[in-house]
Amino acid sequence: MSRSTFPLGAAGIELGAYITRYNQADPIQSCEVSWDGMSGHASTAEGAQWSVRVTKSGEIDAKEGQLLAAEFYSVGVSEQSTVNLSFQVSDWSVQHYVLVPGAVYAGNRFGVRELSYAPCWTRLSDHGADVPTLITDVPRLSIDEGAPSAFHLLTGDAATPAIGFVDEKNAIGWLFVTEQGTALGDTSMHLEENGDRSTARISFQAPGVRPALKYEMATTKVPSTDKSYDFKPGDSVVLTCRVYRFPCESVLALFEKFAEVRRQGQKAVSLAPSLPFSAAWDIQEKKYNELNWNAPLGYYAVGTIDMKHQDWQVGWVGGGMSSLALLQEGTELSVSRSLDTLRFMFGSQTPSGFFHGVCYNGQWFGDEFNDAPDRPYPEQWHIVRKSADALYFILKHFIALEQGNPAFVIPEPWLEGTRKLADAFVRLWRKYGQFGQWVHNETGDILIGNSAGAAMAPAGLALCGQYFADPAYSDIAEASALYYYNHFTAIGVTTGGPGEILQCPDSESAFALLESYMVLYETSGNRAWIKRAEEAALQAMSWCVSYDFRFPAGSTFERLGIRTSGSVIANVQNKHSAPGICTLSGDSLLKLYRATGKEIYLELLREIAGHLPQYLSREDRPVKGWDGYDMPPGYMSERVNMSDWEGKAYVGEVIPYSCWCEVSLMLTYAELPGIYVNKTSGRVTAIDQVECRVESAADGRRMLSISNPGIFPASVKLLMEDQSEAELPLGSCASSSWQRIAIAAGETVYVIL
Repeated sequence: MSRSTFPLGAAGIELGAYITRYNQADPIQSCEVSWDGMSGHASTAEGAQWSVRVTKSGEIDAKEGQLLAAEFYSVGVSEQSTVNLSFQVSDWSVQHYVLVPGAVYAGNRFGVRELSYAPCWTRLSDHGADVPTLITDVPRLSIDEGAPSAFHLLTGDAATPAIGFVDEKNAIGWLFVTEQGTALGDTSMHLEENGDRSTARISFQAPGVRPALKYEMATTKVPSTDKSYDFKPGDSVVLTCRVYRFPCESVLALFEKFAEVRRQGQKAVSLAPSLPFSAAWDIQEKKYNELNWNAPLGYYAVGTIDMKHQDWQVGWVGGGMSSLALLQEGTELSVSRSLDTLRFMFGSQTPSGFFHGVCYNGQWFGDEFNDAPDRPYPEQWHIVRKSADALYFILKHFIALEQGNPAFVIPEPWLEGTRKLADAFVRLWRKYGQFGQWVHNETGDILIGNSAGAAMAPAGLALCGQYFADPAYSDIAEASALYYYNHFTAIGVTTGGPGEILQCPDSESAFALLESYMVLYETSGNRAWIKRAEEAALQAMSWCVSYDFRFPAGSTFERLGIRTSGSVIANVQNKHSAPGICTLSGDSLLKLYRATGKEIYLELLREIAGHLPQYLSREDRPVKGWDGYDMPPGYMSERVNMSDWEGKAYVGEVIPYSCWCEVSLMLTYAELPGIYVNKTSGRVTAIDQVECRVESAADGRRMLSISNPGIFPASVKLLMEDQSEAELPLGSCASSSWQRIAIAAGETVYVIL
């Protein structure tokens, strides 16, 4: 059988095309296309005839890559069939780093423990500081020699529908990028290794069919419900793929290339019409004071439902984080309640210095997602990421108080509690050389180690060192951040951020490392942290959806016109995207842009932050939960379901819970400018719901025109600086000094530059 004369063959990769027939989702026959140059034909065993024609433009080694368009034409009848464009890689190795943005990192080639949701370490015997990286049963390449090794995904499982890999031996990287789907529906993406892992086949299939089995909620063993297509004579479908080959000696070069091409061929992102940050804030502050305030115990709860994990959880999902935004931007009532929340937090400190993870109806609980009576250390398991978040945000509360309310005297027990918490991290580091993922709340010892779960700890320790003028904290902040860089960022895998995914790769730890590296730069002045922050930012970017997903007709998000660009996939187990970063504003991207001048970071921040308000349920535009009821004003759900990991019926639908992403939106208003202006370059970026441009005043001076096209009045924060000012660290809680521009609905105002 002849092969395509397509020039990829000279690069060690052969272009292929296949027609596959199915019985339901079970493949029963596959026939390969015979090529004659860039055209070919295929015949199935049942006599179905196909012709294929490939057109190409560009070159694989060029910046724009090579765009392939394969048109499959059915000459006769071909029932229950799919078409497939594939790339056979002959010089393959298990050492290749494999990436599917938001879905597969390092091939997800780790040890596996099969547990139902919510998977938790108390159901396993794998414990200790040096436990190897263990993940749940997610799509992955096998770690077991000789075992079948493949993953099968739909494009909605990924932040960008792409497969890439690094061949470090030959210092070459490859990226294959397709589109969400064709006229037949969403496309599927596949990578299959042969038995001895010497070859692999990357392929894209229309319509998308995951053979035999599919992934749902921590298991890859659910029968696939994907449908093939009954082709009739004259039917055709076009599969496209853009191919890039580039010098690549490490995973850094892969992420650099991916960042360069993730939006190749797309229009510039236009923000979804929504309401201004300030209008969203008014709705959210009202909701938090009416629905989230726990009056008997005096704190802002993380949710509104009478259930254990909706009451109080420190850090992670917003406990002691929402209070920072309310302290900075709230009314007198909100400020008072934020201070009460801090008092409550310090009352939750354990003898080890860490905090209790959960409070429900006044009773303290551990963080384990398991209540079996014979589990080890009942109610003593603590997700150390929670206390790491708490340390960082407590210091930010203190800084905000000094800037906005200098008359307030921070109580001595708060200062003592902060140092006690920082000292708990110091002891961990000195004993283990790491912070681990789970610790024993009473003893402070590591129960589960070897993760990036506490990635925010270096940021908290660095601020502690600065605030208390104690170099011991600063030294361990730097040493621990360097550990995280060498063991996680440098190898392209960050794990352990969420507490209910074992150690699956996740976005939360990636963004936390970016935050820590930037804080290290701003507190130390050492620009080596800028380079590390850039690497972390590029990896974090890979979790951010790069296009606007087409939701099923009639789904909640299709009817609302939701744009998914800038939403952030949680992790490779919980395959939903989400509004915003859990649980941050993303101001580290602004700081990184200011330190480097690279617009890619500011554009990513605009995608993430600028699209947040569209997810907010409000009285004039409610968001319906999948229970069929409109969510109350101020609610935001974490679910941006492009994947069917919870079932096909839930694509484009939302779980009707008040959730942490509300905190991300509140922090966005508190910490980010709605408009950023570099007076030296003339660069103007509107993150908020306003339109801006630079004009000339009558006297020749430059002025900024700001228009509010919406129906809500806006109070927009303006950060305007020249290049010399932009080169200075921004620091924490900087927004208190920014100018605020009040703009009525439909109004235009002018600001002299």
